[in-house]
Amino acid sequence: MDVLLARILKYLNGALFYDDSYKFCTYLVDHYLEMETMTKERILQETGISEENMDDFVSRLGCSFQWEDFHKTFMEHHYTRLDQIRGRMLGLKTSDMVKAMEKDVSDQEMLERLYVLCGQMEKHRRIVLVGALYPMSIAVEFQTDLITFGKNVVQFHNYDPTLTFTEEDMLIFISATGRAMKGFLNSRGDLSPERATSLLITQNPIYMRPEHKISDYILRMPGRYDGVNFNYQLMQIFDLLRIQYYQQYYLGNA
Repeated sequence: MDVLLARILKYLNGALFYDDSYKFCTYLVDHYLEMETMTKERILQETGISEENMDDFVSRLGCSFQWEDFHKTFMEHHYTRLDQIRGRMLGLKTSDMVKAMEKDVSDQEMLERLYVLCGQMEKHRRIVLVGALYPMSIAVEFQTDLITFGKNVVQFHNYDPTLTFTEEDMLIFISATGRAMKGFLNSRGDLSPERATSLLITQNPIYMRPEHKISDYILRMPGRYDGVNFNYQLMQIFDLLRIQYYQQYYLGNA
């Protein structure tokens, strides 16, 4: 059975409405490492959701609507997930993975980019993923691991009226051609995306040129807008980012 965080993300990532269930899920993701001392009263007070709606949603996650049962299950699943991550990470070296991946830069340059990007991920309070449905599904394991480490990682939802970007945000755009990011910047200026630090993962070499630069950082993968190839590259990139982040930050603080 999925851990509670995985069930919460299944709902949150596919949600279509800004309702009490959505508010509850985003609050848990934002305060994930505070859950050990979290109270039901605090959640209700800070989110403004109704107790009835919260109890109903918790029961649909497979838990009793009694707070004590949900809280106990949540913490048990958190430590189960941490054990799973530790087991998967044993013996993994990003240098070996980088050596085997398809790229158009040297191994050392790619390792340096990963180090810098993980530094940016650690620095920013929230990471927002922007892209089409399938690339977003590829990023779920990355999203789940980083939330487990205490980072607020969410997918962009157009209907969230509270969403606006600040200097505390990092935007990760996933677009083989780069058009999705360009369109987002042109159409969602009301959200102030220019205030956030941005990363574009793409196959389009044009955005490497200074005169066409639209992001603070770019990971340009080899290929020419091949969707299947790009999806495999995304799997590698997100695996590298979560493994590098775990080794760079979480292990040192565990």
